[in-house]
This record gives sequence, C-alpha cells and structure tokens, in this order.
Amino acid sequence: MAFHQHKNQEQMESKYAVPLEHLKLVFLDLDNCRVGYCLLRNFEFLFDPNFPWEGLDMVVCKEDFGRVNQILLLHGFTERKQQFSLRHRAYFKIVEGFKVSFDIQIGGVYWNDMKYIGETIIANRTKKEFFYVPGAHDFFLMLLVHSILGKRHFKPKYQEQMSLLLEQGLVDEQAVVQKLSMLFTKNMAKKILSLMKLKQFEKIPIPSLLLIFVFKKIKNITTFAALTVRWIQWKRPLMPAPLISIVGPDGAGKSTLVHSLHAYLEKNERKPAVVYMGRGRGHILPFTTLGRKYKSAEKKRDVRGSANLSSRRSFFYTFSSLLFVSDLLLRYWLVVFPLRMRNRIVVTDRYCTDIILMKNVPLWWKKELYSFFPKPTISILLYNTPEILHQRRPAETIQELQRQMGIFNKLRYDLRVETKSFEEDKQKVLDFVITQLLIDWY
Repeated sequence: MAFHQHKNQEQMESKYAVPLEHLKLVFLDLDNCRVGYCLLRNFEFLFDPNFPWEGLDMVVCKEDFGRVNQILLLHGFTERKQQFSLRHRAYFKIVEGFKVSFDIQIGGVYWNDMKYIGETIIANRTKKEFFYVPGAHDFFLMLLVHSILGKRHFKPKYQEQMSLLLEQGLVDEQAVVQKLSMLFTKNMAKKILSLMKLKQFEKIPIPSLLLIFVFKKIKNITTFAALTVRWIQWKRPLMPAPLISIVGPDGAGKSTLVHSLHAYLEKNERKPAVVYMGRGRGHILPFTTLGRKYKSAEKKRDVRGSANLSSRRSFFYTFSSLLFVSDLLLRYWLVVFPLRMRNRIVVTDRYCTDIILMKNVPLWWKKELYSFFPKPTISILLYNTPEILHQRRPAETIQELQRQMGIFNKLRYDLRVETKSFEEDKQKVLDFVITQLLIDWY
C-alpha cells in the first residue's frame, strides 16, 4: 500500500514538473525586475502536488503592470481578449496539455471593478517558496470578502484556512471589523466575525451584504451599472458557440483527430458535439439511394460508350449538386446551428468541402454553393503527399488525391498540419484549438 502511494506521488510530481518550471522562470524574472506583485489564493499546488492545478490570481502594482505584461509575453504567454471587467487582465500558456494561466488585478483587489483591498496587500506580502503571498491578516480578509462578493458562498477550503488563522491569533480582529464596516456596515461587520468564530459560515447573509456593498457608494452603483452592460455584451447571448472545421483529402486522418478533439474539449470542461458534414452518411434528404442508382447506370453507359456522355454527365452532376447542398444546408440549420445556440462547440468532419471536391461541376458554381454556409470559427487542414495518402487509402488513385490536394490548397485555413506522427499531430491541433478558444474567452 505504501509503495503504491509513493509511486502515485512520484507520478503526480512528474506530471506537474514541466509546467511548474515555466512558472518558476516567470517568478524569477518578476523578482529580478523588482515587480510588486502578490498571489492571492489557490497557490498551494506550487509547493504541494497533492493540490489540483489551478489558474493563479495575482495582484500587481499599477506602475509595474507594463513590466509584468512584457515578462509574460516574453515567456510565451498569450493575453486573452478583454472581458467585462476592466481591472482584470488574463494570460495563459498551454504547456504539454496543461493550461498555465494568470488572472491579474491591477492596483488592488477588486470585485467587478470595485476595489476592496488596495496595494497595501503587496506592501505586506510574505515570501513562500519562490513566490509572494499575502500576509496572514490580509489573506484572511481577502478570502472573506472574496467569498462574499466573488464566490457568493464559502468554500470548505477557505473556511478551514480562515478558521485556522483565527485560532492561531494571526488576525487583527479590530482591523477586520473596521475594514468590513467600510465595505458594509458596522453591525454587519461584527455579525460576520462573530459567525465566523462560531464556524457558522452558512448563516452569513451574503445577498444582503452584496446589496449593501453595491449601494453604499454612488461610485459603486455607476460602476456596477456600466459593468452589467459590458457583461451582457461579453456573454454574447445571441451569438452561436464556435464551429470547428477539420478538412482534408481522404486518408489525412480527419475522423481520428475529430474524435480526439472532442475528448480533449470534454476533458477541458467544454461542451463539444461532433457532426459529420460530408457525403456518405448523415443525410436528411434521400438522395443516397438515387445517387447509387445513377452511379450504376453511369457505369453501364461508360461500357457502352454512349454519345454526348460528358455533357450529360456535367448537366446531371450540376443539377444534383443542388440536392446535395440542400441536404447540407438542412443539416447545418437543423442540427449544427441548434447545437451552437445551446452553447455546444461543434466539431465537424469535412464541413461542406465535398461541395468543392465534386467532379463534372464548374468551379464557379461550386464556389457559389459553398458560400451559402457560415464561415467556421476555426478551420484546420490535414494533408500529406498524394503518395502517402494513397498508401493509407489504396481505394483512391494518386491522380484523384492530387486533384483533391490542388483544390484544398486554394482555400484558406487557420492551421495546416502535415500528418506524420499521430501523437504530435494531435497535440498540435489540440493546443491550437484550445488556445484560440481561450483567447476569445470560450
């Protein structure tokens, strides 16, 4: 039993080792540049691998934020688009499948752009391992107000941490009451501390405290009103969730990567759905049966060498393209679009590129039909040489695969991947997709 526990511990430490080194380098540069910063909470995983890996909440001095921004960009972090809060800046980096992230508050600790602790939390900070954390008193106060305003409940871990600080006498109770009186009221401040001492966290009147905090100052009211408008815009209630298109010639590995991406998004707490948007299956209109009958008749005509075969074939394929596109449009509006409006990230295999690949149909007509479909949020092309693709799909001739690659190369994509090593290709696609989604706060 002890052996297995030791083995699990070693595996966990090894799992965290690489992304942890990236964070250590960042903190080293912050110290070298004498940046005033302080981690706020949930940093225990930095020195104890038994705690889950989390994003880091950090406050920095207003005058030092420019240097912090430069350091993070230098270490390969990407800044996410500004969310509804103007006092928060978010950065992230994908390291071997881990999301390493910072949520930075500038010039103090805020709830929805309303400050409740100033830069004194940085002045009173203390060194922990290779990074800085709040002093005991500030840590207690920050967890308390964050639980009331930010979380709207008291996490068991926070309850335990705050109770321990009180029991150890590391909290200036008079200063806590004074600060809480400024944020809420004096009576509420005394009530909060009294209930905390009794460990009756569930009796703390959080809804009332929220109302008091917002309406206590005119500045808070105006800030909250402006932030509410920005929050509605940021939530994008009428905007569909992302559509991810993975396309490529036969044998490029589309289906395998589509399902790997689906599993990866689920693991990262997203809501994905896979929809096939090509020929062969998933049709709504019954043209598959008609197509097979025509193909059978076409082979017989090829054997007989019927006159005007080329013009007849071109006319039929051009006409049947309307039926195929109608089916794809139905699939999009009846299947894909409702999923996107239910906040599901839709991953498609092909996504209508079979329109462009159709034979015996004028290119200008295929492009017109293709333009009816909404542009994917992220488009990825998987490809390889026709010779390698033929080895993977012997049923397709090298000439046909050359034709497909020539067409695919005329279209635009967000990422192109030459499929060689499945694990490397998969990681490249997964990291790219999650990075693009995180930048835009999906």
